[in-house]
Amino acid sequence: MKATPPRAGQGPARALLAAVLLPLSVGCTVVSTDGGGRAEASCAYVVEYGDRRYLGRAETDVPVGEPLGSATRPGCDDTPGDGDEGEGPALMTAFAVRGVDPAVAVAVAEDPGEYRLVVAESVKELPPELRKITGRS
Repeated sequence: MKATPPRAGQGPARALLAAVLLPLSVGCTVVSTDGGGRAEASCAYVVEYGDRRYLGRAETDVPVGEPLGSATRPGCDDTPGDGDEGEGPALMTAFAVRGVDPAVAVAVAEDPGEYRLVVAESVKELPPELRKITGRS
């Protein structure tokens, strides 16, 4: 069997397709499967504070500082067409994380005394002060 060489112009078309599809996939992730083998979608933990979007992390034991102001967790309907409206937006308070610039990360209250770390989506690599908090050196 003879390999077919790639056609000219195919690279830009693939890049355009990827650019169009990527935003559609942001916000939902596959979590698990139900007993029937179907995947269940779940909304990503996204918080909007000021003019930034922050992505949730697993860490809930973070050194919290002063309250910074109102934050919002946007609404989510991870299974459209299933007959329920999904979750509406959640209002919460953003708190400073001691030793970390709020442009990099903040904490939000999930339960009394429990704060979830959220990192600005523009951050590609955790700075040293956050690696220390998350236990990643």
